Amino acid sequence: MTKKIAVAAIVLLLLAGCDKPRENEIHMQMPVANASAPMMMSAPPPFVPPPDIVLEESAPNALFSLEHNLEVEMTRAAVVPRFAKVRDACLKDKALQCVLTSSSIRSAETVTAELSVALPHDQVAVFEKLLMKRLAEDGDRTAEITSRSSSAENQTKAAADIDRELAQARAYRDQLEELSKRSSLSVDEVLKIHAALIEAQEAVKTAEAAKRASQSSIVLEKLTITLNERVVEVQTSPFDRFWQNAGGIFLASTADMLLRLVNLLPWLPLAFVVAWLAARFLNRWQLRRAQQRTLV
Repeated sequence: MTKKIAVAAIVLLLLAGCDKPRENEIHMQMPVANASAPMMMSAPPPFVPPPDIVLEESAPNALFSLEHNLEVEMTRAAVVPRFAKVRDACLKDKALQCVLTSSSIRSAETVTAELSVALPHDQVAVFEKLLMKRLAEDGDRTAEITSRSSSAENQTKAAADIDRELAQARAYRDQLEELSKRSSLSVDEVLKIHAALIEAQEAVKTAEAAKRASQSSIVLEKLTITLNERVVEVQTSPFDRFWQNAGGIFLASTADMLLRLVNLLPWLPLAFVVAWLAARFLNRWQLRRAQQRTLV
């Protein structure tokens, strides 16, 4: 009798687990290689300086600041020498008219270097050619450009606002200087004019500095270069990949089984009650049949 109840309870639990929506299942799927997607992207086309920006006839004197970003991959041994070469060229080669704005180098599991420079328009391509020149540390593979982007920002309105602020600051300063030359001023008036003149001179210096920065961003183009170590993929056998993923798959399968058991726990009392009733009914039915056979 006990065996019948246990068997009936197990069958009911299995049926309940199969019918219940599996909302908490963990689906594991090994990555599938896409034959249409190459492992390495092809090198971008060679650098072509952006053409002179020509707007409509209503704005022939528009001013723009240009920014370029390059990412270059190379061997680990070539990152530091190439970084040092282009940095020193920017600092020492007067023909480039280069301004080094920032530089950094990081060495951990991989070596990465970055530098930002400002160059005249006609020197951007020259600087890139110097950057991509082959080094002895490149070995069998030369450096490759893996990413390139350029952007332009309209500086016409900003430049006009700076010019207007500078003109106003200079005019106010000149008026104060003329006023300070009067001989009929009292001591208190002289002190007030002198304080206002100092503030006006500071305003002129601030506006002049803003104008120099604006002109620099328009005349010079910003070039940001990131030098990355080329990551060499190690060829592994299918068994190596199996052992690398076996642990994760085993844990995921175990978690899936435990979730199924948790989902079945609320059904345990009901399953045992139904199994007990079914076993009791079956027992009575068998007993009744036995009595009928005895009477016959």
